Amino acid sequence: MSRVVIIEPRSSGCWLIDKAAERGDEALVLTAGHGGRRVPDVHLDHAAYVELVDTNDDDAVLSAVRRLHDAEPVHAVVPGFEHYVPLAARVAAALGLAGLDPEAALRLRHKHLMRAALTAAGVDQPAWAVVADERDLVDAVQRTGLPCVVKPVDLSGSLHVRKSATLEEASAALHDARGRRDPDLDWRSLQLVLVEEFVAGPEYSIEGFVQDGRVHVLSITKKLLSDEPFFVEIGHIVPGDLSMAESRPVELYVRRVAGALGLSLGVFHAEVRLSSRGPLLIEIAARMGGDNIPQLLELSRGVDLYDITLRCHLGLPVTAQPRSSNGTRAGVRYFLRPRLDRYTDVLFADGVRADPRVRDLRVLIPPGAQLPSPGSSRARLGYAVVTGASYEAVRSLLDDVDRGTTFHSEPDP
Repeated sequence: MSRVVIIEPRSSGCWLIDKAAERGDEALVLTAGHGGRRVPDVHLDHAAYVELVDTNDDDAVLSAVRRLHDAEPVHAVVPGFEHYVPLAARVAAALGLAGLDPEAALRLRHKHLMRAALTAAGVDQPAWAVVADERDLVDAVQRTGLPCVVKPVDLSGSLHVRKSATLEEASAALHDARGRRDPDLDWRSLQLVLVEEFVAGPEYSIEGFVQDGRVHVLSITKKLLSDEPFFVEIGHIVPGDLSMAESRPVELYVRRVAGALGLSLGVFHAEVRLSSRGPLLIEIAARMGGDNIPQLLELSRGVDLYDITLRCHLGLPVTAQPRSSNGTRAGVRYFLRPRLDRYTDVLFADGVRADPRVRDLRVLIPPGAQLPSPGSSRARLGYAVVTGASYEAVRSLLDDVDRGTTFHSEPDP
């Protein structure tokens, strides 16, 4: 039996607790226990131990894990969410456990450090510039061209990421993105913004892991995005619509990216766009994809990303062999209704709940709640997970379910 520390599990990370318990391991969960840093009880009930600690305080977390390790040896330290990848790497290194190099973890977390490392390694990527204030913006836009993409260097969930067609729009996006606080994690972004070349082309994510110096690609996911200027992910299909010949250069490119950044251990989720000059990195993270992507991989490829995550950090061999992409495909569609401020009721089309191809159907924001602005993943009202025999079948069913889902709102008095 192994003892695994999981730092602030959120989104897909919550299921690491369940998987550890299923494997017979002890999950030691460190969480702030309030606001967006509160683990749902349905997962927390599977933990062997829970400690409330300010997970945004690196020294407090390190002290807590040292105490646990002194009482009985800890065998792995795993980040439960993207923001805690550098902290998990630092704690693992302090305890002499397997983990990412702490400097590499910073490159994988902070987008400007990521861009700088890829430039130094000669890896092709979108043109980019770091902007600290308005005075840097003109030079940055001259380097990237217009339209450009303005984003914080260290937030997630498409928060404050915007396409800008003019210098004026880029200036407004800069002020919107710089030094903002993550409303869920009580985390303030750095006073830096990344301005990037806008890359036209379809977007994909690559799910994989690194072990013993080898990069393993498990699947390539087709990403469905909201209308610009935002880049909210409204759906994913696993595997996507690329042929083996089209997938090969994407896989080779991601392997170069991983090597350049020092991604040496564990699962990863990379996002690329297929441009006229080949695949170009949007970003890569040393964690599982969110948005039910691990569930889609399990349904379509028979791959257990939670087990792979734990095995990598415990130094256990991973023997995952994805099923053929000619079999079942799986997809998720998130419901966005940008014109709504609130809704009173939701109605699903006849037969949706009884359709065996619809594997999961949920509402995320309850009726009557004030709906967030549509510029990030926080504005998604709910989702449907479906399976099908082909990419086209899954895409069509996702569209049908979305069109058949009605969120009713009261007219203004």
